[in-house]
Amino acid sequence: MLAGLALLLWGPLLARGQSYVGKGHRVLDGDTIYLLRETGQIVRVELYGIDAPERGQPFADAAARAVRRVVFRTDVRARAETDGPDGRSLFVVRMDDRVLNEHLLRRGLAWWDRRQAPHADRYRRLEQRARANERGLWAQPDPVPPWTWRGRDHR
Repeated sequence: MLAGLALLLWGPLLARGQSYVGKGHRVLDGDTIYLLRETGQIVRVELYGIDAPERGQPFADAAARAVRRVVFRTDVRARAETDGPDGRSLFVVRMDDRVLNEHLLRRGLAWWDRRQAPHADRYRRLEQRARANERGLWAQPDPVPPWTWRGRDHR
């Protein structure tokens, strides 16, 4: 019981700062990738502070392609910022001098997720700039955020 309480209290602290180094191995979608570590371990990495379009949603394929172009077989570093609502760690992913999370916002291929990153002013500014320049999904007249899309029936 004490171990469970300790995990509940310190779990979010343990996630922050956890990091992985590896090569981009597989892209699940616009905000989830798999890294292949030198040990051979494959690690799922979900991006912090952004939410890319869901499958079937406009620009979902474009977001996944953009991620694939940037990370596939590339050396990347992923550092956990926090845990998401489902308990999984959320990561900032870097390739040399580029940050994948920011790259997607800049190109208009993801929303800034205010629930995950309420104080991420840089993410807010990148999204605003993409909106103002009608980049990517912001070229649509009324883009539907993924968190709204997920709540709808898409049969």
